[in-house]
Amino acid sequence: MAAKDEYGFSVVYEDDELFVIDKPAGMLAVPIPNSSVMNMLDLVKERFRDSAYTDANTAHRIDRYTSGLMVFAKTGEAYDHLFYQFKNHLPKRSYLAIIRGLMSTDSGELNHYLKLVKEGFRNIVVDEDDPDATPARLTYKVLERFLSTSLVQVNLDTGLKNQIRVQFNAIGHSLVGDRHYAPEEKKENLIKRQALHAWKISITHPATGKEIEFTADLPADMLRLVDHYRWERDMRSL
Repeated sequence: MAAKDEYGFSVVYEDDELFVIDKPAGMLAVPIPNSSVMNMLDLVKERFRDSAYTDANTAHRIDRYTSGLMVFAKTGEAYDHLFYQFKNHLPKRSYLAIIRGLMSTDSGELNHYLKLVKEGFRNIVVDEDDPDATPARLTYKVLERFLSTSLVQVNLDTGLKNQIRVQFNAIGHSLVGDRHYAPEEKKENLIKRQALHAWKISITHPATGKEIEFTADLPADMLRLVDHYRWERDMRSL
């Protein structure tokens, strides 16, 4: 597990080009216009304020209440390289999610068309012929089934806003704790956010051209949730 940085976040990896962190749930990835709420980008820039890496920036983001990996570029050249990769969906990105219900298959693929709407600033599923439709594709693998929930590994082929949350909700398997897309989750007391963690990412290093991979362990709140569901399942089998 990565050690906490003096700025309060966990550093997974660092070299002259890259800075990879494990973002805590609840922390914004980037600033919100006209808001002073703390965010990862400002914290990273503050960390490098008196160094040669004042151009540190992120070429991607994850949701505020999603934990896990974010990759920052420390130079303008590295940023351009990384931005191109993420824009073209080249990095391999895997998430761990706890969903409602038991998936009928051990693995599969979800394909939808999403549209970003102003109301609630969210993505919704639309028909392919909608002029604002954007393809969304992911694959999944069930890692463990509990009594009425499942732990799944989700691999993103595209990277749209809230994509995992929207697509699983669309097939009747909303994420545990996801109050935004599944209002009934407001009654969930075991976790205070969507049970989603950016677990693994593989990118091409902007300087060496080699593929490098990073992982971030499940955070404590999701580990507690998994332990609880395992206990429920195991007690039922006694």
